[in-house]
Amino acid sequence: MGLSTDNHAAFPKVLRNAVLAFMLGGSLAIGAYGVYSWQREQHEVRENLTILSSFLASASQSFFDSLGNGLVSLGHSLDKSRVLETPEVVRAELEAFQLRYPEVKAIAIFAADGKMLLNTAVAPNQPLPDLRIDPPYNRQLVADFNAPQRYVIGAPEYGKAIQRWRFALRHVVRGTGGEPRFLIQAAIPLEREGTFLHQLPAPANSIIGLLREDGYQQARWPISESQEVYGQPSKGPALRMIQEHPGIRTGFFSGMSLWPGNKGERIGAFTRLSNAKMYAYVSVPADHVWRRWWLHNQPVMIVSLVFLVLFGFMAYRITLRERYHRGELIDQSRRDALTGLPNRAAVEEAIQHCIKMAHSTRCQFTVLFLDIDRFKDVNDSYGHIIGDQLLVEITKLIQSVLRGGDMLARLGGDEFLIVLPTSDTEMTLQITQRLLQVFQKNLTVGEYSLRVTPSIGIALYPEHGEDVGTLLQHADTAMYEAKREGRNAFSFYAEQMGARVRQRVQLDGELREAIRLDAFHMLYQPVVELESGRIVGAEALVRWTKPDGEVVLPDQFIAAAEESGLILQLGEWVLRNVCGQIKRWSAEGVHVSIAVNISPRQFQDPDLVAKIEMALREFDLAPGVLELEITETAAMLDPESSMRIMGKLKALGISIAIDDFGTGYSSLAYLKRIPADKIKIDKTFVDGLNTDVDDNAIVHTILALAKLLEKNTVAEGVETEDQFNTLRGLGCKLAQGYLISRPVPPEAFMRLVQQNGGTALISA
Repeated sequence: MGLSTDNHAAFPKVLRNAVLAFMLGGSLAIGAYGVYSWQREQHEVRENLTILSSFLASASQSFFDSLGNGLVSLGHSLDKSRVLETPEVVRAELEAFQLRYPEVKAIAIFAADGKMLLNTAVAPNQPLPDLRIDPPYNRQLVADFNAPQRYVIGAPEYGKAIQRWRFALRHVVRGTGGEPRFLIQAAIPLEREGTFLHQLPAPANSIIGLLREDGYQQARWPISESQEVYGQPSKGPALRMIQEHPGIRTGFFSGMSLWPGNKGERIGAFTRLSNAKMYAYVSVPADHVWRRWWLHNQPVMIVSLVFLVLFGFMAYRITLRERYHRGELIDQSRRDALTGLPNRAAVEEAIQHCIKMAHSTRCQFTVLFLDIDRFKDVNDSYGHIIGDQLLVEITKLIQSVLRGGDMLARLGGDEFLIVLPTSDTEMTLQITQRLLQVFQKNLTVGEYSLRVTPSIGIALYPEHGEDVGTLLQHADTAMYEAKREGRNAFSFYAEQMGARVRQRVQLDGELREAIRLDAFHMLYQPVVELESGRIVGAEALVRWTKPDGEVVLPDQFIAAAEESGLILQLGEWVLRNVCGQIKRWSAEGVHVSIAVNISPRQFQDPDLVAKIEMALREFDLAPGVLELEITETAAMLDPESSMRIMGKLKALGISIAIDDFGTGYSSLAYLKRIPADKIKIDKTFVDGLNTDVDDNAIVHTILALAKLLEKNTVAEGVETEDQFNTLRGLGCKLAQGYLISRPVPPEAFMRLVQQNGGTALISA
């Protein structure tokens, strides 16, 4: 009993001590957390302000550069318009320029002697102010006339024409000898409704702006009295720190502010603009840290005092909230403003992560550098607004091809970067080819239908580089190689080839040797008339026999031949071989037409028509015995050029068939104009006939379309009697496939034709 009593007596003490210990521990934990969260809040505020100042610097420099470059282009245009003799003739052009740059309130033109020739803020036929009588203004104007820069950013001053505070951005148009002809001045107002600063997502009670190295404010928001801000040099802590540390790029400051309406201690961060002698800064009241800390921790502190058991949970929730908030701010600075894609900094981090993952898992990944061909022509022809809208549509187009884990980023301008994690050479080739394919259709931008093509450079990890910089550099180099090869193409970086790329090089060498040694032979797959079952023609198929007797199918070497250019030699060999075989069959009384496949590279050969004419003359053949099969994709690469080439072939009397119909992106308007005699229904659709609703619908549609366009149809890959009978019932004219016959040598094909008076082996 004594032991039991002692145990019962000890329990309240243990419980009390446990409660006290818990309270003490909880209090210490609250205090520790308070100190920790305060320090963390200070660090995050400083980090966020630095990010915001960096973002403001980048956005401001981009604004200056964009407007400056716009003035350069405007200057070239005005110089051709005799603006010095008749200034008023360019007023409409200046007003159109203001519409493109809504931040500009007025544009003025000054002659080389300082006389104002035109100001869009002054109505026509109204007197213009003569600023030559204003010595300070005239001195600055003379200095800007002699400035070597493409454009000069002037200090803020009160604009006499627009009657408000503004700063001027000036560009001098010079003659062929470098002498100044005239000066263009764009006035950017500094009030809230006109400033380019107020859209920055800054905290409440923030002051943001641009500070010149001479101590004057270039721009500031918000502002109560413009005269007190822009009319005198700054004396704040930011300027003192900049003057004490010449050449500093970025920094954090704190001190007393003397600005009207914003007096008191403030903290902030600044970042130097990359190409202008000024700093972008963001500042908040010093108690911003305290207010943030209290705002974020108030629920935790109050609830913890009453219910300590909830302390851990509430702290965890607050931590998540802060991390999410910080992540949002960081994400804003790491996204491209136009497309919403990750920018260079974000994608470089992603590549670094891929390198770590690939190194640990010993797998590959790929970097694709994609540049839009001749995008500058779009901007020059349609304007930057259309160009920007086109970039957004291009972004959607690229994303439609990528896989779920792939990353697309915009590096700037018309340059995109694609990261393909866990992607080997074969997968990279598939995605790259899909990218080239998807760009074959026109993009609708406003009222325009535009077509652009990409040049793609490819770098593989680790074959082409083991760090971010090397991979990006090599992908960029490969992209320029693709442009050199004619654009609308892709290129692997070739100096450090991996095993698969070396195999491709080896395959190219073997192909060259095979062409030299005449190591190819032809097979012929019969084409029958569905209604009668009679053989009416054949498709010629090339095979490659290696020295060891291995037979290589076309899908294993045609792509390599296309890429290397050997397809032109191989295609010419096939053409002459088929013509010779037709001649031999004809001598033995077998008269059929033979279809020859023309690859996309062959179809783009400017000598294609001449080579075909030469082969027909060499073997004394009528053009009607030869049929050319051109893939839908090849025909749509350049529809207008394709129709011209096919028109020449038709004029010779050669039959044309559109192969793989329905697998590409044909325009029905172009299809109607293409002078093709036949449409070949791809095997992928025939396979699903009678089993797949979509394939049934596609086959029905193709047959109906062919009938409407008065073109014959050939079904490929017919392997079952059900398919044969269904196609015949639907009105399909011709067919080929294993049900009828596999591809056979010339002698076997001749026996098939001669057997049963030229009737195929299956029942009609």
